[in-house]
Amino acid sequence: MFRVKRVFSIVKKEIRELLRDKISLITVLAVPLSMMLVFGYGLKLEIKHVPLGVLDYDNSYFSREILSKLISNGEYFYVKRYFSSEKELDRALTFGEVRGALLFPFNFEKDFKKGQGRFQLLIDGTFPYRAEVIKSYVNAVVSLENLNLMEKKGLKLPVSVKPRYWFNESLNQDYVVAVGTLAVVLAIAPAVFSALLIVKEKESGSIYNVYVSSIGKFEYLLGKLLTGFLVSSFNLAVLFVLLFFLFQVPLKGSFLLLILSSLLFISVSTAFGLLLSVFFTSQAAAFIGTVILTVVPSILYTGYLTPVSSMGKGALLTAHLIPTFYYMRLLKNIYFKASPFKYLFPDLLTLMAFFFVLFSLNYLFFKKRER
Repeated sequence: MFRVKRVFSIVKKEIRELLRDKISLITVLAVPLSMMLVFGYGLKLEIKHVPLGVLDYDNSYFSREILSKLISNGEYFYVKRYFSSEKELDRALTFGEVRGALLFPFNFEKDFKKGQGRFQLLIDGTFPYRAEVIKSYVNAVVSLENLNLMEKKGLKLPVSVKPRYWFNESLNQDYVVAVGTLAVVLAIAPAVFSALLIVKEKESGSIYNVYVSSIGKFEYLLGKLLTGFLVSSFNLAVLFVLLFFLFQVPLKGSFLLLILSSLLFISVSTAFGLLLSVFFTSQAAAFIGTVILTVVPSILYTGYLTPVSSMGKGALLTAHLIPTFYYMRLLKNIYFKASPFKYLFPDLLTLMAFFFVLFSLNYLFFKKRER
């Protein structure tokens, strides 16, 4: 017969053991916090403060004007060094002293006045993403300068584009990284903590007390699940404080829906870790296995770094099999789009399905008595 008292006795025992073990307590509380800070501040997808080299054979007003437009705001480019020969420039690019270089040829100003002005942009291609961004920055500046020159001559383009950004209007990449990091941390930390709950009893031998006791499988697993849920909920509150006050990410949607979806995802992560704990027999194996099974999918297949829609069919299918993918989508819809509940409901329902499937597997595979 199911008894709530037995469930809470498991929770009480686990919390007491956690509070007595200072190292485990510090680890459980510090790891999510440190991950949030390290990923939130350390993972920068924006390309800024790129060191440029300049080799200006023409040394004319127009070459200096273009260079001035490129480095005017000081946010994206700065001149690291001026060169006097292509050999010096090549050496600086080879040793990483500069990441890009502008080469203005002789007679650049004369060719420019004829409508044939050209200069060369040399880019360090060892990081393709950075190289593409540098090229797009320079092209944007040059295109804007061309438009300004055409307007001065009284010419207008027949077609023009006026872009307007929705949702993340300032294109602040730090907001996107911070919100994405929340999903990654909540996928890893609760799973790792709950993965050790049963394994540590197997290692110490205290699991035999459970085998011979009157407590049922459902009561035992539910007690373990609630323990992981409560500890992870405390960590969630700390992470929300960081998002609101340290990273200052604006919340456009419902705070209630944010809490609901986060608590549901914590339940899923905890159930997944508990399922792994059923199969592993050592804490070291459980820790390493859980980290591998949570870190890689949560970073690569959830839209954390790159949009899932840009992946291949195989990767897209994999993404839909990972709970973090749905939670990441919920976070972005709530934080940036203020999506109503009817648009969030399918993802919430999917997370609920994940939870029931994972907990059912826990109940199926956990054996009350060893055979």
